[in-house]
Amino acid sequence: GEVVTWGDAQSGGDSNAEADRLAARVTSITGNFRAFAALKDAGEVVTWGHADGGGDSSAVAGRIAAGVSSITGNKFAVAALKDAGEVVTRGHAETGGDSTAVADRLAAGVMSVTGNAVAFAALKNTGDVVIWGYAGLGGDCTAVGDRLASGVRSVTGNGFAFAALKATGEVVTWGHAARGGDSSIVANRLAAGVSSIVGNEFAFAALKDTGEVVTWGDVEHGGDCTAVADRLAAGVRSVSGSRLAFAALKDAGEVVTWGHADGGGDSSAVAGRIAAGVSSITGNKFAVAALKDAGEVVTRGHAETGGDSTAVADRLAAG
Repeated sequence: GEVVTWGDAQSGGDSNAEADRLAARVTSITGNFRAFAALKDAGEVVTWGHADGGGDSSAVAGRIAAGVSSITGNKFAVAALKDAGEVVTRGHAETGGDSTAVADRLAAGVMSVTGNAVAFAALKNTGDVVIWGYAGLGGDCTAVGDRLASGVRSVTGNGFAFAALKATGEVVTWGHAARGGDSSIVANRLAAGVSSIVGNEFAFAALKDTGEVVTWGDVEHGGDCTAVADRLAAGVRSVSGSRLAFAALKDAGEVVTWGHADGGGDSSAVAGRIAAGVSSITGNKFAVAALKDAGEVVTRGHAETGGDSTAVADRLAAG
């Protein structure tokens, strides 16, 4: 349960000021671009790093000394969810660190908190969604507020927008229009029957009960799946995202990719190896790795960030 840190001192690499509190009983750590927050087994939160990223929580210390169940971070702020359903925030004010405008709605009844790059969305036990953060990138849901007032089952964020899945299978989106906040072009296909939503940095992909995939957002980074639409019309079991692309796993173990080639969106070079027998897909920011039933790993995407595994190909061939 001890925490050890290193790296840029001002951004969390130096935790000496909190070393005694981080010496034992830490159960999880959440990080953003500028700070860290550790959750201890008694529900206490310990923060360190840049104040503008949430590293200074002295102003709310009494509220996070116990009873916190989880911590969510975006790029410049952190949000702590307490057992009683209260949310406490710290970090850059405009990107979610200041939630005073919605404090009354975050005082109780929150079940989960989701972040994108610069905003947060809290889902309440009434099915209501509460939003705060940078207005233009998801922190303002005024245009769809009436549709988020009840019946929401989950919220997914990408870098610039949010997508809420309602109990009826309808999807509601808001945030940066060109990067997933505007789903009007596929609204009729998102009106019902959606079972899950995945976001990458710039787009969203919704998986329907029928096994169909619907995409929207930045066209070059996965928002447009026209080139593989026939293969995504049915039989898809799950969808994974890198930062720049998506990969769908079909019932027969086939993998279908789309989006930016440098993020794994072009798998033509390994098409024969992922046409069947794949059991799972894992993505990082710029690459994807497919694990086959036989224990083989197949990779695509940016060569230097995991897309090229030729140097260890013999060790990834099986087992």
